[in-house]
Amino acid sequence: MEPRPPRPRPAHPFESPASPPASGIGDRLYPSPGESAYLSGDDPGAPGPAAAAPLLHRRQRRQRGALRAIAATLVVIGIIAGLGWFFRDTLRGLVAPPAPSATVVAPNIAEATPTAETSPAETPSGELANALATVTPTVAAKAQATAPPDAVTEPTRAMDVEDTSAPNSDISAQTRPLLDLLPTQSQVPEGLILTNEAERSKADVVEQLGDTAEAAQHLDDWGWSGNAYRDFIADPDAANPGTLSFLNVSVHRFADAESAANAMVFFSDQVILVQGLEEVEPPAIGDSARLLKGAPDGSPLTVLYVQDGPIMYRIGGSAATVDGDPTQDVLSVASEIIPGQSG
Repeated sequence: MEPRPPRPRPAHPFESPASPPASGIGDRLYPSPGESAYLSGDDPGAPGPAAAAPLLHRRQRRQRGALRAIAATLVVIGIIAGLGWFFRDTLRGLVAPPAPSATVVAPNIAEATPTAETSPAETPSGELANALATVTPTVAAKAQATAPPDAVTEPTRAMDVEDTSAPNSDISAQTRPLLDLLPTQSQVPEGLILTNEAERSKADVVEQLGDTAEAAQHLDDWGWSGNAYRDFIADPDAANPGTLSFLNVSVHRFADAESAANAMVFFSDQVILVQGLEEVEPPAIGDSARLLKGAPDGSPLTVLYVQDGPIMYRIGGSAATVDGDPTQDVLSVASEIIPGQSG
């Protein structure tokens, strides 16, 4: 058997044979020696269109979007504010039209300024205010009540003060019947005019009695159910002023006659203790009575307490002069409104 002839060896034994050009498989991954290493379009220095910018991170894109939105919002707000400032007058007229100007009324100088004629009876004595503390208005209220009346004719004034039939809105319906027990203008001495008509609550009465638990308990035990009073002062325009400078008449309603009698003693004892008044012989009036007199600080006072059934009356007067005596006028008023007085 003959040996085979040797096969021809390629000139480059370590090179892979080239694939057929049309095969499309096994294209070279690296350039052959002598070929350009890059494609013509990949040369950074080669002329041509610029390469696309690299994509940003998702967080950076969100931040940029948020900044753009904030900037756009600020621009819109600035535009709206500018338009509002430019049309501010028009908008103000639409939202709140100007209110009509108020009519100014000139004050009545004659009413606001007291005349020299009112000075003698300007304010009731402070001693009377204290002595009649359970039903007498405060000193400030009295001073206001003594302001000079309007310039009206005498018939008109009499009509105003005597017409007490109209309901008083400041007095409760429960207390209003007590007004019928108080004197009218025609039942008080000449020279006095009605200046105040009001009521007091239970708390007010307790406060005037010293604001003690004992006073509050007594009112509850005695069935206190109402108080009304009227104030009269000396008329500064009267040609013949009377003896009194101030008169206060007050009525309290209790559950029964016994309760009213106990209340009369308690109320009058308070006045004796605080003011130092002395008890004198009372008139025969009502079911029981106490008459107190004195002149604290030189001001003559007379206070009459009367119990008639479930009603307790308290009539107090102050003299216009230091040598005057209001007792007779106080008793005269009592005889007008309380039945049963003798002598």
